[in-house]
Amino acid sequence: MNERYAKCISFDKNVKGRIGGNPPICIEDQIPGDYKFYATLVHPEKENTMLSILIHQDYDTLIDNNKYPSIAVKIVEHEFSEIGNCVEKRNANLGMCSISEYSEDKDSENVLIKTGGTPFLIQDEESYYKELEEHGFSFFLSIDEDGYSDDVIIGSYPFGYGALYLYKHHITNEIIAGFWQFS
Repeated sequence: MNERYAKCISFDKNVKGRIGGNPPICIEDQIPGDYKFYATLVHPEKENTMLSILIHQDYDTLIDNNKYPSIAVKIVEHEFSEIGNCVEKRNANLGMCSISEYSEDKDSENVLIKTGGTPFLIQDEESYYKELEEHGFSFFLSIDEDGYSDDVIIGSYPFGYGALYLYKHHITNEIIAGFWQFS
């Protein structure tokens, strides 16, 4: 997959991808009790398919489980769905912003998502990705909290001002949360 980028922009109800707010209606019943909705992204390889990201609500649990195979971040692949009314699954630390369409423009300001290519790692330590690669996964996309717009954070950074790295399986095409790092 070629490198492409998406930015964090002001909320626009006509843009499919977003960070924060209530989860999409179609996944409200799939969110475990100790998880909160983080974001829903347009799948970079499948039109009208979304990747919703759920993160554990307890930061200590998130830190203790920050890499595969026991990462406390879940990915749900689904068709596009409108914003639901499930306020109790909203992450209270996040305001709601949209995520732009993917572009090859690498303008560094507010780049939230990078797809394809090689990940920009905060800590380039093999222990984060070695087991993923051994099990047939490769880098798919990253979400970097440095790319948040000023409207996103209303509390603490979910990933400690870090980045989340999603990986894709070579055979099954399953997208999973591989690991996250913080600065």
